[in-house]
Amino acid sequence: MSKQEDAARDLEAVAAELANYIDECPDEDWHAMSASEGWTRAAVAYHCAAGNDVALGWICQMLDRRRIYETGETHNAANAADAQRHELATKSEAVETLRRTTQRTSEFLRSLTDEELARSAFHGVADREMTVGQFIANFSRHMRGHLAGLTEASA
Repeated sequence: MSKQEDAARDLEAVAAELANYIDECPDEDWHAMSASEGWTRAAVAYHCAAGNDVALGWICQMLDRRRIYETGETHNAANAADAQRHELATKSEAVETLRRTTQRTSEFLRSLTDEELARSAFHGVADREMTVGQFIANFSRHMRGHLAGLTEASA
């Protein structure tokens, strides 16, 4: 299997796990704070769904060999603002956004060529130069980490 296919399948698998978590989360807990995350469960789920588009944008910049100027600090500030904006998102909003962004992103990952995987750019959040291939190898790690925090907090 290719790196592209591995990344797409892994993303689809963790997105399915997150969708299942959302479906099974009791309604009375959905807007409660996640102890491990510091945001509502709704905000965390929506953040994961929207994160697909953020990462996809970064890939497009890297493909064009454009530096990603965003830093960990600026990224965290934007995430905090987004968490506040989506703290009351509904389950259906989160699941639909997750479905749409996962489909779009996994299709894009599968379309990448080996030559494109070798392209690199400086990634400000990672604070280093990296190739597209290196970036997509860990693509689902973001969602998987948040899902682990949600499930641990719910246990």
